[in-house]
Amino acid sequence: MVYNITMTHTYHFISGLPRSGTTLLSSILNQNPRFSADISGPLARFVRAVIEQSEAQGGYRHICPPEKRKKIIKGIFDSYYEDSPQVCFNTNRGWTSMTPLLAEIFPHGKVVVCIRDIPWVLDSFEKLITKNPLTNTNMFPGNEGTSVYSRCRSLLQEDRTLGFAYNSFKQGLFGPNRENLCVVEYDALARDPKTTMQKIYKFIGEPWFEHDFDNVEYSNDEFDADVGLKGMHTVRKKVSFEQRRPILPLDIFNEYQPLSFWKQNLAQISQGITWIR
Repeated sequence: MVYNITMTHTYHFISGLPRSGTTLLSSILNQNPRFSADISGPLARFVRAVIEQSEAQGGYRHICPPEKRKKIIKGIFDSYYEDSPQVCFNTNRGWTSMTPLLAEIFPHGKVVVCIRDIPWVLDSFEKLITKNPLTNTNMFPGNEGTSVYSRCRSLLQEDRTLGFAYNSFKQGLFGPNRENLCVVEYDALARDPKTTMQKIYKFIGEPWFEHDFDNVEYSNDEFDADVGLKGMHTVRKKVSFEQRRPILPLDIFNEYQPLSFWKQNLAQISQGITWIR
């Protein structure tokens, strides 16, 4: 289908922790012919680059003041999604650290934030790694991938896959524009996808579309091959919750459990936020 490039798009955002349902959520959303959603892309980096380069040298800030930057960023989005359906969901772990900027440029945009208990995020990564014992992922430079202990420490560094997303999530959670956030716990999406999706539709103000949760299969082998971790963006055909024992050593599981801070005092933390659990 060819879409009119002059149409007005609505932009929403998907963010949150890795291994917490963002790919699953995008796959479900894509069943709606009015929606476009995908795995993490470069738009957040483009946005940062516009702002950074507008002040990279003396005089640039006067040539390209904030209002012009705003128009440029809008233009980048419109060009990026020119052949897409009307409602576009862009995924990036960094969007939750940029909520004031999103509110300024896209005042009607919403941010859906997928989360999961930190030990289970680490466990999900470790499960993928054990499924690929004859390959080395480039996620762990040097000797950081030699053991489950070093891998978990590496993932939680503030500039790495989980650490960056975790800090970005906290910044969005405790910062301004909380009313634009919808936090979705992975277990809720996997256990009861229809109810969870109905709440998301209500949050973004879109009419309900009847999804087929028995046929949501998705994969992105090219992206995963570049990362060196097969199956990282693979979604099973039927949405379901997999009850299993963790493969992390118990000491690791217990050590990182306190990082799931939202499990304590959730009522206070979630004030002003749509929280689905």
